[in-house]
Amino acid sequence: MMTSRRSFLAGAGAAALATTLAACSQDVPSVPTATGTSTPLPVLDSDRLTEALTRIHQGIKQADASKDANALASYLTGPAERVRQKEYAVATAVGDDSLVHVLPDTTQAGAVGLTKDFPRTAMTITEKDPSIGVPYLYVLDQGTARDNMRMWAWIRLFAGAKVPATATALKGSEQIDADSTGLVATPAEVLASYVDALNDPNGANGKAFTDDPVRQRVAADRAVDVTAAGSITVTASAGTDGFRGVRTTDGGAIVVTTLSFNTVYSRTVAGGTLNVAGSAASLLGDPAVRGSVTITTDVMIAFSVPAQGSGKTASALGGDLVLASATRDDSTSPG
Repeated sequence: MMTSRRSFLAGAGAAALATTLAACSQDVPSVPTATGTSTPLPVLDSDRLTEALTRIHQGIKQADASKDANALASYLTGPAERVRQKEYAVATAVGDDSLVHVLPDTTQAGAVGLTKDFPRTAMTITEKDPSIGVPYLYVLDQGTARDNMRMWAWIRLFAGAKVPATATALKGSEQIDADSTGLVATPAEVLASYVDALNDPNGANGKAFTDDPVRQRVAADRAVDVTAAGSITVTASAGTDGFRGVRTTDGGAIVVTTLSFNTVYSRTVAGGTLNVAGSAASLLGDPAVRGSVTITTDVMIAFSVPAQGSGKTASALGGDLVLASATRDDSTSPG
């Protein structure tokens, strides 16, 4: 069950990982959802945010019990819905339900968008997940006035991540999109730079971003030595899900978006043996690479983007990876 607390904890409760999303510590009036107003309003108050999270978590747990992808639409949307569906498919193929993320349902901090338009955004940070020792960042989304709030993404925060402070739910926080200004770079530019860092770790962008688990995973895939039988290439690309974000109290932004990377195993030596392992092999039904195998990994990722003129640089706050697909092409087999 969701926590019954009506307020979200911040400050000391978040200090261990320096997470400082605003505490929704005040009971505030319910915010109307009328669309005709010309004045931006907070999209939720603290009570409604808690109610939305409770409904979402209960719905996810019910869908998880049967791994019913069709049951997710009322509770998840965007990349979160797609990723959960992929988790169900992989867990079923492998026979391992632990491959479906168990999402924490107690929340310590929250922020809500300030807007008169749609989509509408809210963010929360959970208590630490005891199995991994870090919290999650959840992004909630309301696409239209007729929609309920649904989870748009979940992000596993990196150890030591410093999440900038946001305004309380009473005030709301300006919503951020791909081209928002007043930042050291637009969110779209930050994503492009990070993707370039994944593809060219020794380049300028590769040196600008600190090391993190997503970069480590890409580097590990790329470092596998299969030269006796073929080659491995890893290529990252920006996602097409768009951006969700809120302005922070220092003028920067917390931004969440997506990317993916393809790891291609190519057998180029006639008679050579090249196999894939793990969940990808289960999806393929046969681990042998005859020509090529492409493994696609989806990534939901969050960035801290400082204010323009701050002298700071954008950084990745967290990410979550899921095996999206594994496909083979035997037509290029060397024999």
